[in-house]
Amino acid sequence: MLILLNKRLARSMMRSKIRLIAVIAMVVVAVFAGVSFAAYAHTVSGMYDEIYEDSENAVNLPDLWVENPSGTWDGETSASLCEDIASNWPDSVLVLNECEPRLRLDGTMFYETSEAGERKEKPVPAVWHGIDEGSVDRVWMPSHHCCSGRVATGESEIVIDARVATGMEISLGDSVTIGAGNGRMNFTVVGIGLHSNHLYYAQDGDLFPAEPGTFATGYLSSEGLERLANMSSGSSNLLLIDILGTPDYNLPSTDEDDGPALTLVTQAMDEIISSSVDSPSLIYDRSQVFSVEILRADAEGAMLFYIPITGMIAAIAGITLFLSLQRLVQSQSREIAILRTLGVPRWAIMPSYVIMPLGIGIAGSLLGAILGVYLGTPAMLTFYEDFMGIPILQSAELGQIVMQIVVVTTAVVLFSGILPAVQASRLQPLEVMRGEHEVRISSRKIQKITSRLPATAGLTIRSSIRKPARLTFTFLAVGLSMLLFGSTTLMMSSMEEMTVGSVEDDQNWDIQANVLFGGEDEVIQWVDDKSGYHERIITFPANPVNDSRVISANGMEVLSTESSALIQLDLKEGKLPEAGLQTNQILIDEGLNHFLGWETGEIQTLVFGSTPATVEIVGITQGEMSRTVYFHRSDLAKIVGVEATAVLIDLPEGVSADSDLGNVSLVIIEKQDLISSYESILEQQQGFLGSILFLGILIAIVVLFNTLIINLSERDREIATLRVLGAPMNRLGWMMFGEHLAIGLIGGVLAFMFTLVGTQAMVSSFVQWSFYMTVSADPVVAMQLIGIVVFISVILTPYGMRRIRKMDLVEKVKDLSQ
Repeated sequence: MLILLNKRLARSMMRSKIRLIAVIAMVVVAVFAGVSFAAYAHTVSGMYDEIYEDSENAVNLPDLWVENPSGTWDGETSASLCEDIASNWPDSVLVLNECEPRLRLDGTMFYETSEAGERKEKPVPAVWHGIDEGSVDRVWMPSHHCCSGRVATGESEIVIDARVATGMEISLGDSVTIGAGNGRMNFTVVGIGLHSNHLYYAQDGDLFPAEPGTFATGYLSSEGLERLANMSSGSSNLLLIDILGTPDYNLPSTDEDDGPALTLVTQAMDEIISSSVDSPSLIYDRSQVFSVEILRADAEGAMLFYIPITGMIAAIAGITLFLSLQRLVQSQSREIAILRTLGVPRWAIMPSYVIMPLGIGIAGSLLGAILGVYLGTPAMLTFYEDFMGIPILQSAELGQIVMQIVVVTTAVVLFSGILPAVQASRLQPLEVMRGEHEVRISSRKIQKITSRLPATAGLTIRSSIRKPARLTFTFLAVGLSMLLFGSTTLMMSSMEEMTVGSVEDDQNWDIQANVLFGGEDEVIQWVDDKSGYHERIITFPANPVNDSRVISANGMEVLSTESSALIQLDLKEGKLPEAGLQTNQILIDEGLNHFLGWETGEIQTLVFGSTPATVEIVGITQGEMSRTVYFHRSDLAKIVGVEATAVLIDLPEGVSADSDLGNVSLVIIEKQDLISSYESILEQQQGFLGSILFLGILIAIVVLFNTLIINLSERDREIATLRVLGAPMNRLGWMMFGEHLAIGLIGGVLAFMFTLVGTQAMVSSFVQWSFYMTVSADPVVAMQLIGIVVFISVILTPYGMRRIRKMDLVEKVKDLSQ
């Protein structure tokens, strides 16, 4: 008899092939996505460590940086600072290995482009590194087709970043024209490589990688960069500190001090540098190097989320299977009752209903693992290489990863069959034979409410809420499935608003020309010659007291919330600062309010190198991704001794940047280039994001379709009775339409609530000092989500009507006497 029960169970499942295939497909997708994301997470995490280590084929990333943000040290001062650091190194378990001076300058590459058939020279913002191949922070030139040649040794040689070579079609032996605020020179390309500061290839602080032709980096010899910038031999503005081994450092994503030993060394070095030189200096670890930190955070996020994503999709499959098995138990109740009457014990019935989900879980997991290993993982890593431009030399071993994901997914699916199996074993033969197990009487309140409605409408309401647990699970599954769609949509909407929207709508300048200290007059003269408008600004790094994390202090000529300002501030609370007061007034971004707890009205201290400055917080702004404070330019100039680091330029129609501006500027940033870069990156991501959106919608369709089939199956007799009594088909159709519309509306609202809460939780888990954003309810996304769920629900109505039309009325009502 048990064999017959198993055969009947298998036939029942095969009769609903669409449902069975859908459940297996969701298990396949769960494992496929899990393997793909896990392979990416484990590959990049291990890869970064291998790139940064001190070995022949790696770069030996520094452990600490000492930076002079207001100028350069001469060769004698640099050597003296390294000697002071070595001789006064604190008593610590950390041992100094190397102190290497380094020169790094902003600059310009003059790149020839073709517009409308005419050759035109375009100044491209750039960063130049003067590297004498020592033992710290070397140029990375792996054995990969991305890189070739050798390091620069002569004063007219340069190694170009691999992304520049690809985007601007530069090859070995080509001559490039570059500048660093002191005219221009030609250099010969002798190598194509990568550097730790620019593995994530974006201008410092930009969230998205730079579009080809909008940013350049190059690695010269020290003599070459000194010649380009007209500086004395041995000039530097960085000291790279290498410690034996790889010490732990304070991660921005945690509240604890993860590297207390390195923190003590940093504080001791701050005292050494402050007593040796008068110029303000910054000392920071890897967490404050933008490229290093954003790649670490990306890998950490991937490691953190691939298991929840896998589990969520598997849970949706489990819920769908759970509802289907419940219906199977009900449909096979007579067979189970007969077995119980013949003396078969309860425990002997349960395995049949556990084997089915186990088989589905194993079959789906194996297929998903095969697709993930041979299709998903290569596609994911290829997308990473194309998007990031970082070569993957060796992918992670997948055996243990695949086994972990398969076991977790199978366990989740198997768990979904336990409750239906218990329900099957507890069926009482007498109740089943009398039909009492199918009788569900609505509450008196529901009966009283629906008694005033037409018979079809009352039936719809009573049957829909007859089994509230199943309805709850349906809404839960729809909410989880649309969480994939909604969170992606909401995140992209917020990101686009903070990138494209903030630049395009809130900033009215055309060009930002970065200048050498004291070099703004020539730029202003160029603007006046072009009949343009300009504002000087200062951007200078600062720290909270006893905190090595960097804050960007922006000194603005005009602080305004008006749309006509060159930079429009989004003031969340408080007021705009007043200039020239005894205690400087500032605005802080909401990230500082979040991480440091600073509030409006408080008096705080910012440290510029070794110079403390007392400030009063008068307002909080929103929309900044990096930590930012706003001064009046005149107030900040008194603190740092610099009148301007850049000039914002608004040009008349038809006027653009030219080589004359490039010759007198360090860096030229065009607003349109920023917008184009952001839009290009968002467009590149559309294919990948589109697949996630499609996946969420597809899962929602499966869940709602399964609910439709089960609801119809349970109402077969009632609907047949109505048809026999003369109920017209159009009224039954409207009954079904109303039910699906209600399920869609409630499911859509719940889906948006899931999306909002889930996205906020996800964002709060990965925001950190270097990257902060908030997600709020977007009415457009809400209407989009609700509309999609309602549309899916309603569009399934024709299928239900088709099933009703094909119903065998005689078969359904012949045993109504029971």
